[in-house]
This record gives sequence, structure tokens and C-alpha cells, in this order.
Amino acid sequence: MLSQLLIKLALLAADATPATPPTPPQLPPEANLIQMLIMFGSLGLIFYLLIWRPESKRRKQQEQTLNAIKPKDKVVTVGGMYGTVVDVDKDDVTLLVDPKNNIKLRFRRRSIDVIESAPGEEKK
Repeated sequence: MLSQLLIKLALLAADATPATPPTPPQLPPEANLIQMLIMFGSLGLIFYLLIWRPESKRRKQQEQTLNAIKPKDKVVTVGGMYGTVVDVDKDDVTLLVDPKNNIKLRFRRRSIDVIESAPGEEKK
């Protein structure tokens, strides 16, 4: 009796078709396009807010700093050289790097990194 029951269960299992999971509803192609555009738009917005805008602000601040250079300002170059501005040309700045030996070096204006202070001004 037990063997007949097992045989019937085996036959039922062989006849049964495997259950397929339900397929999710398919979206129309327009919806996929809209989702893709929303994704790229949000990535573009994130790129603008996290990378482009802060870099633009930093570049404008650096440009204002470079335009504010005047003689007797104490500056630091991007290479780490300290000096006092002696002369400012259109694109060049002459720095006095060693006042004892009167050593002056000429740098491109873009190579100035920081204006530390000018004589008579307090450092902020």
C-alpha cells in the first residue's frame, strides 16, 4: 500500500509542470525613455552641484586674489616660495625673496597661491 502511494506521488510529480514565477508587468518604451532621462538629468544636477559650481566659485575667488596683488604684498607661490611683491606687470610678478641679498625672482601671476598680508594690514 505504501509502495502504491509512493508510485502515485511520483507519477503526479512527473506530470506536474514546474511553476513559473509571475512576470512583472512590462512598461511601454516611452516610460523607459522617461526613466532614463530622469536618471541622466539627476546625475547632471549632482555633477553640477558637487563639482562644477564649487570649482567655478574657487576659480573666481582665485582670479579676484590675483587681480588684487599690489607691491609690498607678502605672497606665497604654488611652489612654496615666500616673497614680497616688488613689481606687478600684466602677466608677471617680481618678488623679493631675500631682502638681505636683494634677490628678486620673476613669476607668472598665476603661480601666486596666497596673499598673506600687506604691511600695515592685519591678517584675517
